[in-house]
Amino acid sequence: MSLKRFAIVILLMTFSGKMYSQNTGIETNGNKVLDLKNNIEELKNSETPERKPEINTSKPVSTKSPALAAFYSLLIPGAGHFYINRMDVGKYFFGIDVASWLGYGSLTVYGNSVIDDAETYSVEHAGVTDPDNKDDNYFSNVGNYANIYEYNNIQLSYGNYSQLYNVETYYWDWDNANNQNIFESQRKSSERIYNSRIIFGSILVANRIVSGISAYLLAKQGNKKSLTYSIQPEILMNKDYTFDGVKLNLIKNF
Repeated sequence: MSLKRFAIVILLMTFSGKMYSQNTGIETNGNKVLDLKNNIEELKNSETPERKPEINTSKPVSTKSPALAAFYSLLIPGAGHFYINRMDVGKYFFGIDVASWLGYGSLTVYGNSVIDDAETYSVEHAGVTDPDNKDDNYFSNVGNYANIYEYNNIQLSYGNYSQLYNVETYYWDWDNANNQNIFESQRKSSERIYNSRIIFGSILVANRIVSGISAYLLAKQGNKKSLTYSIQPEILMNKDYTFDGVKLNLIKNF
């Protein structure tokens, strides 16, 4: 009888131990789940920089030398803008430069043609020899005086001995006054054409100055702009505190 009682006591003690260990495990697991939920909630609600690290991918705009940009545009209008990748502006300066050179060159060619015709006319009607080796001052006198003798006599009367022409080398004698007037008209026309080149020459100079200033200012302005990208990761959680993924936020800073 005592043996049965002893066995029953042993069984009761063993069963009580198992029940206690199970209750303790359930309580411990419950505390762990609660702690995990609290940590997730804190992580989700936290807005501190430590909780949201940033991955910086800085991409600064390439800097260009304003002085070099201005120098290029002074040489060739628009070249400085090409250097700083601003041909949306530089194309106008370059176009003006090309047009001005075309205008200047066209007037030069036209003026040369007119004066060549005038010199040829003087050879035919005034007996001028070797016109290619005569200067503009000589042809001006050919247009103002009927012949070389008239010219030399006037210079002698004023005592301008250094201004006298050698008759054999600088001879001319107009066959009539009308042809002399035609020559003089052509000569003056060529002078007006040459003088008109000043307009295009002035544009060429002014365009270079303005283009240089523009390239300098645009280069300086462009160097101030630095574009920075940052990637900010964010943990996404469901309402039941289960993990839902990671969100990457791309932030552009000026």
